[in-house]
Amino acid sequence: MPAPLFLSEPCEICGLHTTGRHFGVMSCRACASFFRRAENWKKDKKPCETDGSCAIFVNGKYPCKPCRLQKCYKVGMDSSRFQTNRDLISSSMKKVPESLATFLGRPAFILCCEPAKIAINKTFIDMTYLVDTAANVFQSQPNNNFRPFQYQNSLEKLALTLDDMRLKAPDERIAVEWFASFPEFNKLKNYIKLEIVKAAWIGWTRLEKLAETADYRRKHVLADNVYMLGDDTCLDFGSFEFDLTWCTNYTMEQLEFYISPQLEQYCQQCVQDLVELAPTNIELNYMLLQISLYHAGNKCQGKVLEACEKLMQTQADHLHDYYVNKKKQPYYSVRLAKMLKINKGIEADMRGRAERNQLARTFNVLKIEYSHPDMFDAN
Repeated sequence: MPAPLFLSEPCEICGLHTTGRHFGVMSCRACASFFRRAENWKKDKKPCETDGSCAIFVNGKYPCKPCRLQKCYKVGMDSSRFQTNRDLISSSMKKVPESLATFLGRPAFILCCEPAKIAINKTFIDMTYLVDTAANVFQSQPNNNFRPFQYQNSLEKLALTLDDMRLKAPDERIAVEWFASFPEFNKLKNYIKLEIVKAAWIGWTRLEKLAETADYRRKHVLADNVYMLGDDTCLDFGSFEFDLTWCTNYTMEQLEFYISPQLEQYCQQCVQDLVELAPTNIELNYMLLQISLYHAGNKCQGKVLEACEKLMQTQADHLHDYYVNKKKQPYYSVRLAKMLKINKGIEADMRGRAERNQLARTFNVLKIEYSHPDMFDAN
């Protein structure tokens, strides 16, 4: 007949309230767990540093582990009573969760693709005019609207150009104008300059609009859920509708996978980081250069990558000079890390969108084609 359980008795090791019989001894759960762990210690356990008669529980703590373990042995705790592998085999097997995707055997991103809605006749979007405009700007004389005494290097000139662009009418603002004011950039061959702009304009535009949103947010002009889009327009994430009939035959619900599900969270985090950082004009223009040249170099490789690396090295030197000589801030690594963290977040979002766009093209989800599809490929 098994020994009766007296749950009101104190723990035989430490004297606290017991929770039952563990490994043959009435003990608390803490001492039972300790004994189970202690048995896995190496055999060359360190002895007690005193005389081996330490108090087990003092002021809410267990001061001496060797004495506590010896007390466990003394009162009769037995490691042979350890129980392992008590769970049923079936309970340890992972089951695939039941869902519509697993039931039909189709991935979520093509679950709602109906063959009848696949785009056959597509709208053709000709980007030739924009590409030719960029080529003409690069072939024309560089912009010399600013006097030399207004800037000391190309990074400062880019900052002046961006300020000047923001004062123009929306239809007169083009990112290529900003690149064209970059002296070292203008020394490159025209085809390299064009490849860089074609690859970099998405990242450049995204960062510039997020920075503009953050600037308005700091001035309390925009609410927390409103973001700048372009052409002096903004979007309220709390109340908006998409009309996608011009580019797809599918509904918004069916396109949920292709429209970034974390879009608002991503924008909110990026803008919040920019608000906290409050980048100066020089810092913002360096960020624009970094995200543009890094992405263009990785995408195009070859001579484009070589040119981008040289340009970035030059601008890194200009940024260092700005911090050390103008800001008198030689230790700027923390601030630079925050700037690059924001850019990496934008780059990660661009890669995610590029992957979804590739799937959309593979399954003919969109009924549009571009004359220059590489301009919209963020890979």
